[in-house]
Amino acid sequence: MPDREVRALKNAGSLLKELWLPLGLTVVFITASFYQQELIVKLGIATAAQLRAIFPYALGIGIWMSLAYLINRLLAIVIWTPLSRRVPVPRLLQDVTALLIYGLAIMGIVSVVFSKPIGPFWAASGVGALVIGLALRNVIVDIFMGLAVNFDRAFEIGDVIALAGGPAGRVIELNWRTTRLLTREGNTVVIPNGKLGELIVTNYSRPEPISEFEIPVFLDFDVPASRALRVLNAAVHSVAGHAGILDHPAPSVRIRGIALQGIEYRIKYYLNPRKAGPKGDPSDELKAPGRAQHEVLKAVLGQLNSAGFQPATPKQDIFHAARPQRQLDSHSLEDRVALLERVELFESLTVEERTQLSCQMHERLFKEGEIIIRRGDHGNSMFVLCEGLLEVRIAFKEGQPDRRVARLHAGMFFGEMSALTGEARSALVAAVTDALVFEISKDHLASLISRRPELAEQIARVVTARKLRNSEAVAAANSEETETEKISMTAQLVGKMLAFFGLKTKLGRPRLMGEEAGQPM
Repeated sequence: MPDREVRALKNAGSLLKELWLPLGLTVVFITASFYQQELIVKLGIATAAQLRAIFPYALGIGIWMSLAYLINRLLAIVIWTPLSRRVPVPRLLQDVTALLIYGLAIMGIVSVVFSKPIGPFWAASGVGALVIGLALRNVIVDIFMGLAVNFDRAFEIGDVIALAGGPAGRVIELNWRTTRLLTREGNTVVIPNGKLGELIVTNYSRPEPISEFEIPVFLDFDVPASRALRVLNAAVHSVAGHAGILDHPAPSVRIRGIALQGIEYRIKYYLNPRKAGPKGDPSDELKAPGRAQHEVLKAVLGQLNSAGFQPATPKQDIFHAARPQRQLDSHSLEDRVALLERVELFESLTVEERTQLSCQMHERLFKEGEIIIRRGDHGNSMFVLCEGLLEVRIAFKEGQPDRRVARLHAGMFFGEMSALTGEARSALVAAVTDALVFEISKDHLASLISRRPELAEQIARVVTARKLRNSEAVAAANSEETETEKISMTAQLVGKMLAFFGLKTKLGRPRLMGEEAGQPM
């Protein structure tokens, strides 16, 4: 037997298995109606006038109600169940359909079984319906509003909605009287449909699952708008691609307005809740906006701290002298020294050495998308990122396009190998947002090391540690192997630095920590 016929037989058998009870009842009542005289005799009710008179009516009622039961069951198997596999079907729609079918069955019983006209029946029930309607006004409003919601399809089961002045959550049920929401806390909120029709509903799942979110940030009037936009753009771009925050459409920052508190900036980002965070918990999608907002605010506070200013607070200032400075000024020597103090590479420098380097380094401003260094170029300087966001790109194979491998935030340094050893640039670094960087040349570093040679080892240790942190191999190496590798790499780097600065013959090679006296490494 062909597979097609086998599948058809299986489907027919499954259908009969689901319909055996309503179908059996219908067949029994219809058969009994044809043989009612024989049944009256066999059941022994031929002599009971009252039972004999009631029996035909009972059969007629049974036929109409069993037919209604059969039709409802058939609709559930043929329409509702297959449809629910593709889209959630509101229970209210199924209940209304069933009610209409049973209502028609009752009309058929009144008209056919009892041979009564339906018109007077409706007229007689009108007064009772009016009384019941007044008593159940709220219930009726809820029912009809539920029908309107289902037909209007402003939202469906599975959509994430928020009510004006009310809760937000995923729609998990639409029934006769209420709509049920699952909130991000895992609670179920029951909303009467009548109340729902009076509220403004925001549907985050329509017309697309991608939603737009905004976070307001107030900064003082003293903060230049260009700096504020640079810092805030760096913050929101640094978390794009994480916690469901999308790279495309790209996040953005705009000036929203001016208030007594300060200048209002709006950070705009886009989120796909269905692709955010771990899965398994039904409320995960609802928690995604909160997780994303947490990541954005954390990045904003970090960037503001690196830039040296804080969110604005309500204030009333009375100045009797020069206004105090409230943010780092890239032109201020003191603020430049404070910036270098936060850079890992220069932690070992004294205040005097950082001051000297601050006087020598050059400020450079790069626009969004501008290339700062290219792979393979020769240079003799390094850079410290003051404000903005940069990304590092490399091509893993010749001929392939560059791919992003890292992002650089405020306070990070790059290009140090060219400044310390003269090596060619190993990667491309580009500005994701407008960026302010300071350039430090080979000569600036050489003047420091010539006066204090041990700086060569200290700087080399920082560079080596960073290279090891970026290596996947260090995770598998034990601590002893890691320390040995660190000493070896540091020694090699110190030698390259001194040779590049032309200081090796003048100063000699300093002995590194871990070397035995008189024992070369």
